[in-house]
Amino acid sequence: MKASPKTKVALTAGIMLGGMTMLLPNVALSQSATPGNITGRWSGVGDDTSITLRITQTANNVISGTMIDNGTTSPVRIEGFYIPSTRRIVFVRIPANSSIPFQFYDGWISQRGLRIGGHLSVWTIGNGASANGVDFPFNFTKVSDFPN
Repeated sequence: MKASPKTKVALTAGIMLGGMTMLLPNVALSQSATPGNITGRWSGVGDDTSITLRITQTANNVISGTMIDNGTTSPVRIEGFYIPSTRRIVFVRIPANSSIPFQFYDGWISQRGLRIGGHLSVWTIGNGASANGVDFPFNFTKVSDFPN
C-alpha cells in the first residue's frame, strides 16, 4: 500500500517534531524530556515568511513576546499559553497599533523543546488571507534561551 502525499507530510512532520535535535556550533540550549519553560528566541518560517519569535513565559504558563517578519522593522506582540504536560502552544499575533489579533498560531513543542510546529490561521486580507487560503504551516527552531 502506498502512502498518500498528505500521509507522507504528516509522518515527516511528526518525525521532525518528535525526534530531531538541531545542533548549532557554540550554542548550548536547554533540553528536557518535557520542556517546562519555552522562554527564548526562535527562528523560523510561517506562510513562507522568515520570522524571528521572542517568547517570555510566566510561572502560570502565560506566554508573551514579539514576532517580526525578517526584513521589516515593526515587531508585533504575541500573547498566549503553553501547556508543558502536553507540549501544546497557542498564541495570537497582535499588530503594534491595535489590540485586535490578526493571526492565531496553534502548535506543539518538540520533545526536547528545540522546535515548534503547527499551523496559523489568518483573519484579514492585509495580513495574509487570500483566495489561496487562510491556514498555513509554521515552524520555529530555538536559537537562544534568552528572548533578546
